Amino acid sequence: MIARVLSVLKVAPAKTVSQILYPSSPNPHSKTVQVQKQLNTLVGLGKIKRGKGFYSTLDYAGEFKEHDQGITHCIAELIKLNYPISIFRERSLTGGIRPDIIGLIGKDGKALCFIVEVCISEEDAYLQQKAIFWKYHNPLEEVFGFKVPPPTLVVYGKTHPGFIPFEDFIKKLKETI
Repeated sequence: MIARVLSVLKVAPAKTVSQILYPSSPNPHSKTVQVQKQLNTLVGLGKIKRGKGFYSTLDYAGEFKEHDQGITHCIAELIKLNYPISIFRERSLTGGIRPDIIGLIGKDGKALCFIVEVCISEEDAYLQQKAIFWKYHNPLEEVFGFKVPPPTLVVYGKTHPGFIPFEDFIKKLKETI
């Protein structure tokens, strides 16, 4: 289960993995230590990598700085909702666009497709270009294998008129799904 969580996150500290696996643990520190031991075992087996303060899949080549930490935080918060979800991290799409997170979440016949952009130092013009792209294009069928409605655009780290703030999006999900 730990390897599966890390495969979705791609990169995360042991504490984040522990919070996903044991969200209501009365002793979160103990659970984090247990998860860290299991992650270290996976490192020893050559199944994952360990960096300074994080663990990652073998294909992760970053340094887990602020932008990657933001992406991991958002994915973890989405997983913790405990709804059926499909998440793709930094997947390149036709049209040369690569959203930070592509997702489809829902249950009981209600589902929502979304794009999350983590913006730490990006300019407003960058987000505007993304908003315009998504207004006129929807290449998500290549990701999910079936037609999906236009995605809800979500931003983490700053605000932009074409995007819903991440915290508001989480609230919306809790109310509607």
